[in-house]
Amino acid sequence: MRRKDPSPGRLRDLGEFGFIEHVKRRFGGSVRAGEVGIGDDGAVLRSPPGRVVLSTDLLVEGTHFDFRYVLPEELGWRALAANLSDLAAMGAIPVCYLVALAAPPKTPVRLLDGIFRGMSKAGRPSGIRLMGGDTCRSECVVLCLTVMGKVSPGKAVSRAGARPGDLLFVTGQPGWSRLGLRLLSGGRPRIPKGWRREAMRRHLCPVARWREGAMAARCGAVSAMIDLSDGLLPDLSHLLEQGGMGAVLDERAFRLSARFRKAAAELREDPVAAFLAGGEDYELLMSVRPHRYEAFRRAARLFPAGATPIGVVTKRPGIRVRRADGSWMTETRLPRGFVHF
Repeated sequence: MRRKDPSPGRLRDLGEFGFIEHVKRRFGGSVRAGEVGIGDDGAVLRSPPGRVVLSTDLLVEGTHFDFRYVLPEELGWRALAANLSDLAAMGAIPVCYLVALAAPPKTPVRLLDGIFRGMSKAGRPSGIRLMGGDTCRSECVVLCLTVMGKVSPGKAVSRAGARPGDLLFVTGQPGWSRLGLRLLSGGRPRIPKGWRREAMRRHLCPVARWREGAMAARCGAVSAMIDLSDGLLPDLSHLLEQGGMGAVLDERAFRLSARFRKAAAELREDPVAAFLAGGEDYELLMSVRPHRYEAFRRAARLFPAGATPIGVVTKRPGIRVRRADGSWMTETRLPRGFVHF
């Protein structure tokens, strides 16, 4: 029988280097020939073929998460998923990640183990490896992740390529994360079932669409792409702003399932507002060249999360939404997504 590691107590009991060694032993990624991993002044990796894609993200206790309703393992999962989603939006395949962690000295090591265990589970399907990071004392838990991915030359997709006439597609079903947060803000259900279980899962353990992003980039039909972290409308605005363009969206095309509508009704949320401005869904929003639609359609058949057409890019600035009853929602009446400052 395998002997379990004795509980190391609190972070201060291990000290900085003891904790680093603890993380290396339990969660460090495999180190291949010619590479240097956790424990040195820097990681050394074999250069992946193609182009390197880098991204970083910061999560602060009290701003991005609350231990009153999120478990450490769920926090770790969400932290890495958010970063994997950035790679997905560039069409990149995940390679490795670094973790900078700040925490109070009295923090139980089992809590930090839970965070790293969650990251490890979230990264397992893509094969991404933990290769280093840093630790520091702080008044609350802070996580800063840096991820590295690879993409073939000429295949990286940015936010800046959309043009009037491009078709807009979104993966999955945005809005569930917002409903999950709304549910959790009233207290975490002890045994969630039905839509409650789905809403909690989508908020606490989102799935980064790195497979969809890589396939979309390879098909050559996607002109611009962004992940939905702040909400569909705010992130669509980022996609349009460089060209001073706008968009027309059609509510009749939105993927609003009966379960989603039931959850929104019981939480007293407008399902269309949740879909448009939810945030932290980590789905992908893509603009597709009309003349390359068939190539995109063939690729999208293989997307695990699917892809739904929701509208079109317009030369006229501003975002408008055609409601199911034929009326229009203009920018002054549209719901707002997450605002950072």
